[in-house]
Amino acid sequence: MFLWRKVGILGSGICGAFLLHEFWEKKDVFTVQAFSFWSSSKVEEEGQDMKLKLVQIVFRHGARTPISRLPPSIEQATWSADLVKDVPHTLIDYRVESLDGGPRPPSPVEDSYQKHGPHKGGARWGQLTTLGQQQMFDLGQLLRKHYVENNRFIDPVYNPQQVYVRSTNIKRTVESARCVLAGLFGNSQSDREDPIRIYTSHVNKEIFWPNYVHCGHLGAFWKTAWGLLDTALPGYREDRLKLQSILGIEEARQFNIFGLRDELTARKAHGLPIPEHLAAQEDVVELRATQCMAALVSGVEDGHSHALRLSTGPVIDLLTQNMLRAQNSENSHKLHLYSGHDTTLIPLLKALGIFDDRWPPYAAHVTVELYQDAKKNNFVKVLYLEEEKQVQGCSAVLCPFEEFKEAMATVALSHKAFWENCKIDQKKASQTTV
Repeated sequence: MFLWRKVGILGSGICGAFLLHEFWEKKDVFTVQAFSFWSSSKVEEEGQDMKLKLVQIVFRHGARTPISRLPPSIEQATWSADLVKDVPHTLIDYRVESLDGGPRPPSPVEDSYQKHGPHKGGARWGQLTTLGQQQMFDLGQLLRKHYVENNRFIDPVYNPQQVYVRSTNIKRTVESARCVLAGLFGNSQSDREDPIRIYTSHVNKEIFWPNYVHCGHLGAFWKTAWGLLDTALPGYREDRLKLQSILGIEEARQFNIFGLRDELTARKAHGLPIPEHLAAQEDVVELRATQCMAALVSGVEDGHSHALRLSTGPVIDLLTQNMLRAQNSENSHKLHLYSGHDTTLIPLLKALGIFDDRWPPYAAHVTVELYQDAKKNNFVKVLYLEEEKQVQGCSAVLCPFEEFKEAMATVALSHKAFWENCKIDQKKASQTTV
């Protein structure tokens, strides 16, 4: 029996451990050139004397090669070296360090990609492509236009006292951060004495994806939720069985909806052929993959479930704590860049109450801005895909900080609380509900 091979796995189990899934749909492509960065913000419209204090941007990396392959009944696509050439203007001098400033930790996830050898054509699994590099460079240039040229919020050259950069310890996210920085500050080394530092965490402490492999309680939630999808999502079982039949897969445990979506959308992004019988199922795959991921990160019921807290609670807490520091200090970083994945954004969007039931496209990002008025009152504004959003629990788009903090209290988890909540009695794991 053919077992659908999973590449880039963080762990094993019924969920397939397929965290780092990506999206590209021609009709849904997020084109950074189309941004309309707050040209008429609510801050200006309300006529308040507001000062921008802090900007935090959590973004998804650019287009890349697949991290899963289809069964042998489906012809492999050719991922040639021409599709992954480095874009010269994105190349900058940078160094990756651990969060405490030490050497870069090992990356078992990246290693898992490469142990299977290259794609047909020579490209690596999960490799940021030329297209993806340009997408992230364009995003950086747009950030420069808004925060350097228009608002003069940060210096035109990289200043480590102003800018903090963190990435998951995956090559494509690190390289995406590199490309954003090149677009934001240029790739000339004449203005910098030292390499730009990009900070990262060891996989067993990573919070910028739902880390169910190292968070036992979250893993139990995922296992339970996965087993309930057939009944929790109307029509899912029928669609799953149809897709399994097309792929020649008999057992449900061998079917990975995320792997199928990953291959199809990566091919489409780069103009590679998709078999007609699979192309006809693209909308179904897109819908079901999105529904499944949303259910896994937040439980099978809506609301701030414990699964959602464990999926993104530490990220919410980090963003909130950064805003608290910025309110009380002029010496904290002004711009935080966090390079992650679609599985970073989906639970974050769910927690903010602004998820639009669409898989986040390449280069998608969430922006969290902190403003302060003349009376030292603080306000939060959240944007997603160039649009201002009203956070769930906030009375307006420009949300008083304390109101925002209260709205996020149901999901935010401190670093210590998160790892305490991750502990689980394995004897009781099978009793976990979502």
